[in-house]
Amino acid sequence: MPVSMWIFIILAIVAVIGVIVGLFARDEERSACFLGAIVIGVIGLVFFAFAATTVVGTRQIGIETKFGRPTGTTLTNGLHLKSPVTSVTEMDGAVQIDQHKDGGRIKVRLGNSSTADADVSVRWQIKPDAAPELFLQYKTFDNVRINLVTRNLQVALNEVFATFDPLAPKNLDRSPLPELSTQAKNILAAKVGSQVEILDVAVPTIDYDDGTEQKINQLNQERAATAVAEQAKMTALAQAAANANLAASVSRDPNVLVSKCLDIAREKGLALLCWPTTPVPTIPVK
Repeated sequence: MPVSMWIFIILAIVAVIGVIVGLFARDEERSACFLGAIVIGVIGLVFFAFAATTVVGTRQIGIETKFGRPTGTTLTNGLHLKSPVTSVTEMDGAVQIDQHKDGGRIKVRLGNSSTADADVSVRWQIKPDAAPELFLQYKTFDNVRINLVTRNLQVALNEVFATFDPLAPKNLDRSPLPELSTQAKNILAAKVGSQVEILDVAVPTIDYDDGTEQKINQLNQERAATAVAEQAKMTALAQAAANANLAASVSRDPNVLVSKCLDIAREKGLALLCWPTTPVPTIPVK
């Protein structure tokens, strides 16, 4: 029951006592008692008006309770008339953004039995029709955040990352975090039920332990070395094919080799000694 209602009850009792005393008092005292009772009664009516009205803030959901239990009535933002014996507790109906970063990152266990710190953000919102039940179960909005959303977020992330191997080749080729974030959102939505709407879960970064980080760096170096070796192999094969083609051309027409020799001599400014006959001195080509 609101405090203003308790004050009204006390003032009403005092006013009634004043009237009763005035009935048995002398004329001068009787008038004073009646006047005092009227003043107290007017003040009591002011407190009664406060008890019978309430103002719910913007983006808030008002939970109407009677003697500590929800009546099942929820109030939107604005001014409302209500029973003077009921209280209204507000719960935040706006979209909530919880960020777990820096020292508040969530520790998860990975599929290779190592651990990592996940930088996570989650957007969620309570559903207005579920507000009375949430109030009955958790009493305060902070308890909803801690015991319903954050705790189940930790469980969902550990379920997702338990099957994630950071050393798998497919996870080295591209970032798996967007897909893991979607899986975590679906699991979290299932765990919190229909009382809270999970809008989004994002895992932008994850910090592995030192051992896993070193293994990832080593694998990336080996993959880079393998790529260089494969490229060198392809270059050697291409060069061998070109040489084979040249040798085949020479075997069919010796003038091909002469033409190649002339090209080299022209580039380097050498004497033109490229014909397969007895060499004859010539003037170098400039």
